[in-house]
Amino acid sequence: MFHYSPDIIYKLVNPQGRWFIKEINHHSTLYTTNLGSRLRFSAVNVNKMAVHVLDNRNQLSPSQIYAWRIDNGNWHREQASSGVWYIEQLSGEHLIEIITAGNTDLDQVWTGDEGFAITGIDIDNGKLLAASKVPVIDFIGDSITAGCWVNGRHASYDYRPESNYVGTAVDLLHATDVRIAYSAGGVLRQATGGVPTADHFLDRLDATTSWQANRPDLVVINLGVNDRRFPLNQFANSYDHFLNLVIKKFPQSKILVMIPFSQTFAETIRKLAKKHQLPVIETNGWCTSYTDGLHPDQIGATESGQKLAQQLSNWLK
Repeated sequence: MFHYSPDIIYKLVNPQGRWFIKEINHHSTLYTTNLGSRLRFSAVNVNKMAVHVLDNRNQLSPSQIYAWRIDNGNWHREQASSGVWYIEQLSGEHLIEIITAGNTDLDQVWTGDEGFAITGIDIDNGKLLAASKVPVIDFIGDSITAGCWVNGRHASYDYRPESNYVGTAVDLLHATDVRIAYSAGGVLRQATGGVPTADHFLDRLDATTSWQANRPDLVVINLGVNDRRFPLNQFANSYDHFLNLVIKKFPQSKILVMIPFSQTFAETIRKLAKKHQLPVIETNGWCTSYTDGLHPDQIGATESGQKLAQQLSNWLK
């Protein structure tokens, strides 16, 4: 039996994205505040793997959820409340992916240390290696980008970051992703879980930890729908400021701006993207099926993800 500590796992995964090392309840953990954060690594001649996590939810919340798969196969979902789950596989080398797949707005991820926390991975034999590199796309957004409310109206259990529009597009592009997305967040509206507005969560992993950005091939911005109750001129000023921040944060990456599926502030977003010479991804008619009129359900997520993949493929060539 060999134990991979949070530090070893962190050095193994690429991109490291929004994961970082944090002590939670006297445990060293590989920690993230983001729904949809992904780990990718290869397992070589490992028959059985145990993934240990903390039950780190708010006391009023249902269990947090993780999802995992082998070699781009079907996703399996596990409750963090169990503390550990097992991945069994055949001999040889296999790609393992783990994604943070369910939490709730009550989880105080920003100031209350109620994010996702992995304490280690045990293997019976063999070894874990870095996965082969694939294109990396960063997605900046809100609950729609994070993957909330895809399978229904039950918090955490019905979230599907692994198969929402981002998960669908990434799979079709044979890429991976880093999600900088929080429920209810916008350029003017604070997100849930104590998370501030996008101009602040762009630079931080939580209230006390700054973020040194990765170097993705593409950055996709999908914000605006949660700011719909603010005045137009106020949104325009804040969105303009946010685009400046993203350009400075990712100087070597191609940045694209999505019109929200709801078409909220569409004309203003187009004008500001043009001002900054950023390509616009038009989404009118992309999504025809919703859980609640705002969040795409699985049908809507799949159709919009397929259309996004077609658009992004032009920029990954």
